[in-house]
Amino acid sequence: MEATGCRLAMTGHSTMVIVSVYPTSPKPLLRSDLRALLALGDAVILFGDFNCKNPRWGCAVMDENGEKLDRLQDRLEFEIVVPSTATYFPHKDTYRTSTLDIALMRQWSKIQRRFGILGDILKLISALPTRSESSSQEFLNKSWSDLTEEIRPSHKAFWKITKALKTKGYTPIPQLKRPDGTTALDDAEVAECIADSIETRCSHVSPPHDLAHINSIEEEVLQKTFLEPKDDLTPVSLSEVQLLVKSLKTRKAPGLDGVSNKAIKCFSQPLLSLLVAIFNACLQNYYFPSVWKEAEVIGIHKPGKPRDLLASYRPISLLSGLAKLFETVLKTRLSNHLFGKGLIIDEQFGFRPAHSCPQQILRLVEYVTEGFKTKQKTVAVFFDVAKTFDRVWNAGLSRSSARLRPSPSCTAYTNDIPRPTSGVQLALFADDTALFFRSRTRRSIFRHLPKAIDELGQWFRKWRIEVNPDKSAAIQFKYSKNKSRLVVDRNTPNLKMLNSRIPWQRSYKYLGVTLDKNLHFREHIARVRKNALFYTARLGAILGRKSKLPRRNKRTLYKMCIRTVMTYASPVFAHADPKVLYRLQVVQNKSCRAATDAHWCVRNSILHRDMELPTLTKYMKDASKRFFDIVGPHPNALLRAAVDYQPPPPTHFLRRHGTY
Repeated sequence: MEATGCRLAMTGHSTMVIVSVYPTSPKPLLRSDLRALLALGDAVILFGDFNCKNPRWGCAVMDENGEKLDRLQDRLEFEIVVPSTATYFPHKDTYRTSTLDIALMRQWSKIQRRFGILGDILKLISALPTRSESSSQEFLNKSWSDLTEEIRPSHKAFWKITKALKTKGYTPIPQLKRPDGTTALDDAEVAECIADSIETRCSHVSPPHDLAHINSIEEEVLQKTFLEPKDDLTPVSLSEVQLLVKSLKTRKAPGLDGVSNKAIKCFSQPLLSLLVAIFNACLQNYYFPSVWKEAEVIGIHKPGKPRDLLASYRPISLLSGLAKLFETVLKTRLSNHLFGKGLIIDEQFGFRPAHSCPQQILRLVEYVTEGFKTKQKTVAVFFDVAKTFDRVWNAGLSRSSARLRPSPSCTAYTNDIPRPTSGVQLALFADDTALFFRSRTRRSIFRHLPKAIDELGQWFRKWRIEVNPDKSAAIQFKYSKNKSRLVVDRNTPNLKMLNSRIPWQRSYKYLGVTLDKNLHFREHIARVRKNALFYTARLGAILGRKSKLPRRNKRTLYKMCIRTVMTYASPVFAHADPKVLYRLQVVQNKSCRAATDAHWCVRNSILHRDMELPTLTKYMKDASKRFFDIVGPHPNALLRAAVDYQPPPPTHFLRRHGTY
């Protein structure tokens, strides 16, 4: 039995206990539960739906619980107070009304005598009928309509409702299976299984290849730990910490210390000054507190993976908020040093200001397209690096960081990656690595590209970076107006890394964009269209015809949740076939028609005017113009060279086929 109560203590009167009860439907009414609740005080009132039916208080039939409650009235010395009218009104008129909500009161006369008018009020409340199911639904619908009509994008509930509708909701975690097939039952066994799984993921699978190199690196790092620290880092100021604290997000989970960001934002100025002193002491002594390295690890389920397997959960570490503040202070100083002196190679686009995924994709696409002009083939190899951050070699990371000035990051770790000199291009975005090369002849491609792959493979092995060749991919980009049936030309040799064959594929998803061998982008557009339709269906309750959400709010939700899915990296594929791009425009047309509740005969141009939305073609054209305006004067020479090209003449075969 579920019960929630309150105790009323008033001056000049004894204490009265009021309890709201609800027994779960399948379970029988227990005498012990009623005795325990009635023993809470001298004057006790139990309200609620007891799941007891008895003609004595207006029910059509009698059930076991109703008969039992009637028998217990004399034994437990309580009175049953029944409303004057029914409390349950079914949807169908053929069903009879019933009284389900009643009150059990011990010493009712004493309540009336001691509390006077309060007893009459309680009796009046108990006599009020409850709302019927139909009227309750009408009330909820009206409340929902009022909320949707008055809500603004600045309201907290605006994005909470959107997020709740976009997600599938919470699904409980089933019992986890160990690698040996047994099941973890209690919480301790589950925690031990997760710990073992994390240890396995963070351990190197293959043994070290070059022991002499590993020993020399570890010895070099050990020697540098005894060097005197240099006091050349900018001290932390109070204004800097105040600005960082002000920018903290309050809806972040705390670490093991339990200090939330909301509590940190309430720190007084003397407390912040003490925090500044701690940060400066850590900088001067090159010390990071060990307690800030401890984290609470939780598992987040990977979409599409079995829920009962340990490998299907991604470990997320909840660190201390104070530790993350200090990490932000360190990151600011190290980033200013690295990027200010140009120590990061141009091929690395990850974790750098003014660099993004679409820019790296554009560099590859423009390189391939330039080859199409002269009928050159391009072969690109995309490498799947396994668990870079989990299995990073700490000694190698420290050594690479020391060469660039202390910078424990993937950007610094991969900064000395071999850069091909034979015309083979290298593309990096954090740990996403790609090599590509173009030529007219197959012989030239397979003379230079395998050498670059071997050099990269030896570097991966030397620095203990594991690559999964089976999940890596190679694509031969070749111009063709129609979709090619062959994945690769006949008699094309295989590419290998560390004696493992890299499979040829027709398409590959690289940094969020699906690249096919002919650069038609049909597969990419079909994928993003499917995702956009999925979110449109999930948000149908607030974007559909029956929603009373204001039109401006519907437009905001569409632009933030649906259009962004379809137009991600749009400057890369904006030159695709207009017939293929029109499939995305159809999604926008349907969204506008549903949002405005327009008739089928209303033109799409009128719907776009009423919704104040440009067509996707115009939007992508404007986005491409802004994109190329930023890329033109970009500080990265590789990106500037990628967009510095001349379009083919009007009589060129690319022009005739509508590629440009």
